[in-house]
Parts: sequence; structure tokens; C-alpha cells
Amino acid sequence: MGQFVSLMGDAVFAGAVAWLAKSITGRDDAVGLVVFVGTLPWLLLGPVAGAWVDRVDRRRAMVASDLARAAILGLLWLVARRGELTVPLLAGAAFFVAAASTPFVPARDALLPRLAEGRSLVRFNAVFQVGAQLAGLLGLWLGGLLLGTRAITDAAERGRVLDVLALDGLTFLVSAATLAALTLPTTPARANAGPRDGVLREAARGVAACVRDPLLLALLVLTALDNLAIMGPAIVGAAGFVHDDLGLEAGHFAWFEGAMASGYVVGAILVARFATGARKGPLILWGMVLDGLTYVPFFWVRSYALALPLIFLHGLFIPWIVVGRTTLIQQHVPEARRGQVFALVNLTVQGMTALSALVAGAIAQRAGAPTLFLLAGVFGTLCGVAGFVVTPALRRAR
Repeated sequence: MGQFVSLMGDAVFAGAVAWLAKSITGRDDAVGLVVFVGTLPWLLLGPVAGAWVDRVDRRRAMVASDLARAAILGLLWLVARRGELTVPLLAGAAFFVAAASTPFVPARDALLPRLAEGRSLVRFNAVFQVGAQLAGLLGLWLGGLLLGTRAITDAAERGRVLDVLALDGLTFLVSAATLAALTLPTTPARANAGPRDGVLREAARGVAACVRDPLLLALLVLTALDNLAIMGPAIVGAAGFVHDDLGLEAGHFAWFEGAMASGYVVGAILVARFATGARKGPLILWGMVLDGLTYVPFFWVRSYALALPLIFLHGLFIPWIVVGRTTLIQQHVPEARRGQVFALVNLTVQGMTALSALVAGAIAQRAGAPTLFLLAGVFGTLCGVAGFVVTPALRRAR
């Protein structure tokens, strides 16, 4: 329940930051720069955060993360409302929110198998993703209603977006309260008790262990390449597409993102229903292929009514990647090391998002969002094809 409320707020965060950067500057490369800065902490802190959550109480780490993020967004709202909203202020807030987020995701994903208590991890992860995306979908719909779809002054629109970000900060407080009240199963016992080396040394050892593991190495490399292709266009390209190519407002952008979240929900339900016995490697690779292919039509689309079902279709295949990858790691990696491995996965996802946003901003500024979607779709599709051809460990993974 805490995650449901928190993710309702998170659903609009990346899009709101991208939209504010676009509104302030009018430039796609500025959007890419802000998104890059907001994902940089995953590159700088990811492995260390993963090693740290394997040493501490994971629930307490998550609560601390929530409280820090609530404070940062509250401070952003106060400063921006009392003065001028600038790109450095926006980028700084995005940076510190991401820094506070680095322990949360690996701690959560490492904790989930204990909550599953022997049930099907594919179904458990898929159902969790359904709940997360339903929360995101509801958050985007509410965001669309709060932001509105009628043209208003730029200053008024920025004020509305800031108010929505402040509401996101409040949802972190709800998440912290519910996590604090959570009773965890007492078994299995933490396998990582006992004396430890320093966090930095443990982080380095965790990276080395992943590099030596053919399955994890293939998964991390393909995840990095796929996110380099897809994530920048998903944030920078989508904002530019709705704002410039369709000439619509922030509310329309929230509904556009909501259509993708709707596809994600349906896709996760289908995975939970039909893919519990599927091999995880091919599920991930087919997800990459179809995830990329469904971006290609946006090169030609100039209709909002057509863009919504197309982005819904794109969302259908994202759970194939996310659920398959999460379950494969939970099955393959010992409990004591899961935090480190999930931190590396998030480093590749968020780190490549940072680089992808920079590249996507530059491409969109010069060639436009439709061309960006075409290039992303082709490259993303090739990532999945390459996985089938050159990564036998992942192709055969169950």
C-alpha cells in the first residue's frame, strides 16, 4: 500500500522534470542535460549503495530514502515558489532525489523474495509490477487532471507542475510510514551476517563477481545497450513529441504517459497469467525486440488519437524485460548478494538513461523527436536480436 501511494507520485516525476526544463528553456538538449544530471547518482553511487543495503536492515534503508526524498521535493517547492525556477535548481533537485533513491530500489528488489515466501517469483514479481503500474497509471491520470489540457501562461503551468511534484514528496512520507509498520518474515535468516570488509571493497568485489558470471555479464551488457537506445527517447523524445510535433499541453503529456502505463499493466497481467513457466532469457530478449519495434511507427505519426494506442502497444512489452530480468536475478543470485546485483542493474538502467538523455536531447534538437524514435526503435530491436545471436547463457536461461 505504501508503494502504491508513493508510485502514484513518482509516475509524474521524470515527465514533470522534463516538462519543466522544456518550459524554461524551450530546448530539447536542455531537457537531456537535466535528465542526465538527475540520473548521474546511479553511476556514481550505484555499486556502493548496493553493497551498503546488503549490510544493513533493508527496510530501514528504504524508510531513510523515502524521508530524504520527501524533504528534497518539499524544499524544491518552497524555493521555486518564493523565487525563480531555474535549470540549475531543477537539475540539483533531480540529482539529490536520485542520490536518495539509489539504496531504495536494490533494497526493495532484494527483499521481495522473502515476502514471496516460496511462491512463484515470476507471478509475484509480475503482480507487484501490476500494482506498481496501476499506481503509476492512476498517478498519471490524476496528474493529467491536475495539470489540465487547456493552454495557460507558462508561469502558471510551471506552478501547477511544481505543485504536483510537492504532492509526490508527500507520497514518500506515506511510503515511509507503511514500510516502518511492515512485519517481515523471520526466515530465511540473513545469510550475510558476520564481519565485513569496507563497503567500497565489497562493492568492487561484487562488480568483479558479476563480470565473471557469463549470465549476469550478458544481462548487464544488453540491459545497458537497450536502455541507451530506449530511455532517452522515452523521456526527452516523448516530451518533445507532445510539445512540439503535436503542439499540446502538459496534461496531454501526462495522458500520453498514462497510455504507456496502461499497456504496461496489461502486459504484466499477461506475464503473470501465461509466463510463469516461460524461460526467462528468451522472455527478456523478445521483450527487447518488440519494445524497439513498437517505437518505429512514431516516425510517421502526427495524430494524438493514433499516438495513444501506439504507445499503449509499446508499454505491453516492457514487463517482459523487467519481470523476466528481476526474476532471473532473484533465482540466480544468493540472498546475501542480491542488493549488489540489483544495484548494478539499476546502475546500467539509470546510468544509460543519463547518457541516452544527453544523446537523445542532441538528436531531437537537430532532427526532431520522430527521427529520434525511429533510431531508438531500430537500435533497441537490434539489441534483442544480438542477444539471441551472441549470448547463449542468456538465451538458454530458465
